[in-house]
Amino acid sequence: MPLLSILILLIPLTLRAQEAVDSTYLAQIDSLVTAMQREQAVRNAITKFETKRLQRELQFNTDGFMPLMRGLMLTWTDHGFITHSGTLAPQSDAHNWRDYGVAGAPLAASWIMKAAGVKSRSTTQRMLTANAMAFAFSAGTTKLLKSTVKETRPDGTDEHSFPSGHTSFAFASATILAREYGYISPWISVGSYATATATQVLRVKHGKHWVSDIYSGAGIGMVSASLAYYLTDRIFGTKGIQTPPEVRRRDIQRVIQFNAQPSGFSFVSGTEAGSRTITIDGAPVKASASLTVGADLSFYLNPNIAVEVLARSTMGQAKAYNERVSDNADLREASFGAEHLQLYHFDAAAKYSIPVALDKRFSGRAIVGARQFDAITFTSADQAHQLRQPSRLDFECGLGLGYEAIDKENYAVGFSCDWLHAFSPLMKDRFNISTVWKILF
Repeated sequence: MPLLSILILLIPLTLRAQEAVDSTYLAQIDSLVTAMQREQAVRNAITKFETKRLQRELQFNTDGFMPLMRGLMLTWTDHGFITHSGTLAPQSDAHNWRDYGVAGAPLAASWIMKAAGVKSRSTTQRMLTANAMAFAFSAGTTKLLKSTVKETRPDGTDEHSFPSGHTSFAFASATILAREYGYISPWISVGSYATATATQVLRVKHGKHWVSDIYSGAGIGMVSASLAYYLTDRIFGTKGIQTPPEVRRRDIQRVIQFNAQPSGFSFVSGTEAGSRTITIDGAPVKASASLTVGADLSFYLNPNIAVEVLARSTMGQAKAYNERVSDNADLREASFGAEHLQLYHFDAAAKYSIPVALDKRFSGRAIVGARQFDAITFTSADQAHQLRQPSRLDFECGLGLGYEAIDKENYAVGFSCDWLHAFSPLMKDRFNISTVWKILF
């Protein structure tokens, strides 16, 4: 369009070649040439940026290695606890199929949207290929490790605890939904991983897995899906990618908002460790590493300072090491098994955040609030002895560090590391390391 305007303006000049040239014409031509050059520069920049995003899209995604490494580390640190005597009371096997229903919800959602005609990242052929490889890798790796490691489940029903097959299936499903439809809304990607995390919670609550099992399963599922998409992209190339990464106005607005006042809602999932021994009636009770899930609300007062509201639910298992009690022979001989352990955190925080580059932030925060410790009771197998710790509510405070970055699916992803101290004899120091998915308001 600018070129056409220049040609129109040049016509009078050719007709008046022997006359003095009006300076107004030259000024208009000069401004149009400058505008055309700027427009071309912007187009070139956008093309270059989109090319880089497409190259990134075709690369192998390494996000799954973090939960995988976390699960392997917890397997090592919790080995003594896991192998110690004591099992949870078995629950109905019906939970296995119900938990599979939750785990498969993201996969079902992706194919329902596909059937409804919602445009996905991949054509049907590419999507089927990626799905088949993802679940072949996930199921094959899970089955191989189960038959090799032979770890006893918390409820003692069999030796197929490590890793969690439900969780690997859930996170493979979540990764597929995020890859195919995450471009539509950040709620789709965050919701898919929240559903997969719900599977983790259910498997621990139903006594089928240790925390190390569910994190290893999550890593296997994510890595399997990422490897499947990587190989599919190698097979088909860019042919059949229906939603190539493009620069959109909302992406630019989100980056501006992220640098100005990134208020938003965050879904949080991680592990909590620290003080893991309590004493009940003279018997030491040990706790496993814990799974923690929760949500944060952040309200920025300016580009750097924010106030936050935090809520966390933390669950794990506990075993009574009653053989170590030296002054009660009857208690030493009693068999107490294992029980679930549950903590809740309700906190507020003052946060200082520093933007780094255009799409990254580092932050620190001071935390105050309360911790609820649920009652826990161990009853011996012969019903003759009981160890009981009543519930209690304690004040807690702490400090935290965090990192956030804008992801290609238009949500911010990062991590938080919080130290929480309670003025209580029960697990007074806790360390919470979590992955954070944040949706900007």
